[in-house]
Amino acid sequence: MEARPTPFAAELDLHELFFKLRRRWTWFVGTLAITGALAWVYLQVKSPVYDFQSTLLIGDQSTGSKQAQELLQLLDSKPKGLKLEDEVGLLSSSGMMRRTLAQLPFSVSYYAEPNSWLNWVRPLQVRERAAGDMPFWVVAVPARPQLTGVPIYVESLPGNKFRVHADAKLGQLRMLATGDLVREVNDVEFDQTVAAGDTLRSPLLTLVFRPEPDQLGGAKAKYFFKLNDLASLTAEYQARLKVRPTDHESRILELTTSGTVPAKEVQFLNTLMTTYVQDDLSQKNQVGGKTLAFLDNEISKLSGSKTRAAQDLSSFRSANSVVDAGAQSGVGIQQQNELNATRNRLATTQRRYENMLSYLRAHRGAGSVTALSSGGIDDPASTGLIQQLSELGSQRAALIVNASEINPLVVVLDEKISTTKELLIQTLTGLVNSSSSALRDADQQLGEVRGQLSRMPENERQLSSLQTNSQFNEKNYNYLVEKRNEAAIALATNATDKKIVDAAKQNGLGPSAPKPLLIALLALLAGLVLPAAFVLMQDKTNRRVQSKEDLTRLTGIPLLGAIPHGTDEDKQSMLSDPRSAIAEAFRAVRVNLQYLSAGLDKRVIGVTSSVPGEGKSFCTVNLAAELAQSGRRVAVLECDMRRPTLAGYFGIDRKAAHGLSTYLEGTSTLEEARSSTSIDNLDVFCCGPLPQNPTRLVESARLGELVQQLRGEYDYLLVDIPPLGYVSEFLVLLQYLDAKVYVVRQNYTDRSLVNQINEMHRDHKVKQLYLLINDVRFANTYEYRYKANAYKYGA
Repeated sequence: MEARPTPFAAELDLHELFFKLRRRWTWFVGTLAITGALAWVYLQVKSPVYDFQSTLLIGDQSTGSKQAQELLQLLDSKPKGLKLEDEVGLLSSSGMMRRTLAQLPFSVSYYAEPNSWLNWVRPLQVRERAAGDMPFWVVAVPARPQLTGVPIYVESLPGNKFRVHADAKLGQLRMLATGDLVREVNDVEFDQTVAAGDTLRSPLLTLVFRPEPDQLGGAKAKYFFKLNDLASLTAEYQARLKVRPTDHESRILELTTSGTVPAKEVQFLNTLMTTYVQDDLSQKNQVGGKTLAFLDNEISKLSGSKTRAAQDLSSFRSANSVVDAGAQSGVGIQQQNELNATRNRLATTQRRYENMLSYLRAHRGAGSVTALSSGGIDDPASTGLIQQLSELGSQRAALIVNASEINPLVVVLDEKISTTKELLIQTLTGLVNSSSSALRDADQQLGEVRGQLSRMPENERQLSSLQTNSQFNEKNYNYLVEKRNEAAIALATNATDKKIVDAAKQNGLGPSAPKPLLIALLALLAGLVLPAAFVLMQDKTNRRVQSKEDLTRLTGIPLLGAIPHGTDEDKQSMLSDPRSAIAEAFRAVRVNLQYLSAGLDKRVIGVTSSVPGEGKSFCTVNLAAELAQSGRRVAVLECDMRRPTLAGYFGIDRKAAHGLSTYLEGTSTLEEARSSTSIDNLDVFCCGPLPQNPTRLVESARLGELVQQLRGEYDYLLVDIPPLGYVSEFLVLLQYLDAKVYVVRQNYTDRSLVNQINEMHRDHKVKQLYLLINDVRFANTYEYRYKANAYKYGA
């Protein structure tokens, strides 16, 4: 009898795990072959992806006037980090993408399907190509709706013609320049022929096809193209673009993207950086342009006044024959000129202050920020505040691209803008008041000088007035022309603080994806993990008895032994081959059984199982044969009269007229029911004709008398009992049995079926009960692996 280990907590036995995996080695080989093939197909189908990188300097944060910087520090503003984030958001914003892609010929994407077996069923191996790497190129006619998102195949025909055809379940008509959807098209079917250089016109497409002579003799392949609207292109490239600073404190941004067509990615990155730099320069030139326009307008007005004053002076001198004023009026006229110049300058300055003050009061809101010009304002504090307000407005415009009005950063900027505006309004209000006071003083002084001049001769007074007016206009005109020239020079020499550091270039020497080594490693891991997981899952979900360890967890019934698996030929020849593996196994069972029955001269042994097919009759016959061959007189009773099988093992006629059933019914004698076998000392009582009510015969007193009689004639009496889970004959026969053998079959008997006999044994309803595992495949069972060749010893 085999030792029954005490149940223990489940733990991982690596040796057992490797044993279970090793005997499924064919699964691993097959899975590795499949995953390897899938990996190869993936590498053939997946388009290579290339990574590209460029760098851009966004400039120094501290640009601006000293007064503006001091004001920022006073307001405890920290725009340095904020501006870096703004620049990143501006570079990756939808508006920047749209302006960049609008300059690029990306509205048409070209593809090629190689003539490969991978494309026989459906196009799997598809490669996108650059425009110059195709036998043709396409120009989409603007302002016309085009069919987007559908592969449009193109075939070169003789005579410099192209066949254009498409077939799809669903397509969309969109305006390429805006991405606006015109309508959806169901069941797209399109097939037309167009000559090179002609315009293909249809309700779905309006295109011009032109050949590429250098590519007409290329490799055989199917070619098609897709039309892309600007909105979808913007979303695609915005998702792929990554912008980040090269370092935490660095002002250099690193732009990275990836794609399958290197030429397009390089062109996109370079155009994006160029557009960004040009936009920054345009915004900086906008303020200078407004200042220049203002000066041009003032010069134009003053030019007319200057001309009219000169004409009036010339006409007065001609009419009155006045060449020079007297020395007496010289001092008065000079004072009047100076006072007039001072007053006009003060009036002009006051008007500028009032205009800017009224503009700021009308646009107090933080959202209404425009570029302000400080031209003509000489006050340093006001100039600094205007420049600071312009910089805050630029920051808010950049931030609002990707943020909402309630964004904390926008709210902070709005507060700063409002504070700066109020400070500027207060400053301008003070300047207006000061100008008004100075203007009143100038008017008072001028009135006194004019009163003195009024007492001069009329001609001299008029001449002095005309000369004063002419000199004033001349001085102002020269002053504005000088300022205009300075503004024009500043505008012409204006430069942005942003520049391209490194143009777009590819990272590495080859594609970044797919990586053959990584794919091979994943295929290897999948080929090993999947079958291993399936083996473990199968082992954990299997509810059938596999070994004595399973029985240990289910019951404490002793185990007699294990019977190895054998072929049908092995089972037929085992009775005549005492050296076979099955015979050796039953010999071990016989020894264990005799050890258990030590001290008893006779023994009646019943053999049963849970359900049919577990081999109880097979075990009964072979155990009886082994006992007989050991020198004991043995008889076998076939009490399973529902599905009798013993006659087939001993070559007895299954349709015999006599048997145990007829004996129990009283129609046959004991000798007629008894059958001898080819094995010495072994007799068998086969079922005979099938009875109508087997249970009644088993319950009859005649069976008890038969068992008592056979006890005196034989050393061992083995009883083949019907399955316990189907009929109740086992419980009836318990009264005659000295020992009971319960047969379970490896990978056949469900573990739940053992509970029934275990409960009976636990409640002491069945005593002297033993288990026997049948049909064990030793080579496939970890516990019995050492027995795979054990019975061949000495053969």
